[in-house]
Amino acid sequence: MGLTDMDHPLLARYAEIRAEAAEQYGPDSQAVVFLLYEELLSVRAVLVQDRSANTLGRRVRELATGIQQRYETSGMVDSGRDHWLLSQNPVLIEYDREVFERRYRAALDACGVSALHLTTATDAFTHLRPGCTHIYVVDDESRLLVWPEPFSLAEMVFGRAPDQRLQGTRVVHPMLVPDRLRVRAAGELVVLGGPADCMVVANMKSGHFRPPPACADVLREVLREVFAVSDEDIDIFTVPQPQL
Repeated sequence: MGLTDMDHPLLARYAEIRAEAAEQYGPDSQAVVFLLYEELLSVRAVLVQDRSANTLGRRVRELATGIQQRYETSGMVDSGRDHWLLSQNPVLIEYDREVFERRYRAALDACGVSALHLTTATDAFTHLRPGCTHIYVVDDESRLLVWPEPFSLAEMVFGRAPDQRLQGTRVVHPMLVPDRLRVRAAGELVVLGGPADCMVVANMKSGHFRPPPACADVLREVLREVFAVSDEDIDIFTVPQPQL
């Protein structure tokens, strides 16, 4: 009997909904990926409150494997060849200055918002909304910079819609590093729990920087330091990238 058939009500409910979505849209559809990601966040939110729930811990590992497998085959939309790989070890990616100034500078200046530099879990839970998606970068100085406005899980899976508060321009990763436009990692993250005990789910989805899978090691190291968490409390999903 699989874990999804066990008696835990949370797992049973997600198994039921996921089976319906798989039948209607296909087992590897975006709808199923959405439900797997939603289940992972829900399971981790419960697990961080009760770490003795071994069934949920095993389910987290199953979900992480299933989500990564789907990321491997899904790909992502590229914003164009407006970025360059400056270094491979460690990875350092730069976005085109002229393109940034033309496309995003006015919107960034108009919104009056900038990325937050998070140095501790207390910082994160003071300024971010737990359980919600925030875009982040690790810049060229290995700082974790996070945009304070959250996005929905649907936007995380299916793509972010334009933010009307930014004059119709969606918030994009280069807007988090407008001065140097250089990153070591970029994507989306969700924090769960609280400052004293937390978990982090993140990915490498950035169409502007297109970080390669190797960037996961950079992000994991930063998350360990900022949130004081172990690897078992971190999920990072990578996206296959073409050679920069």
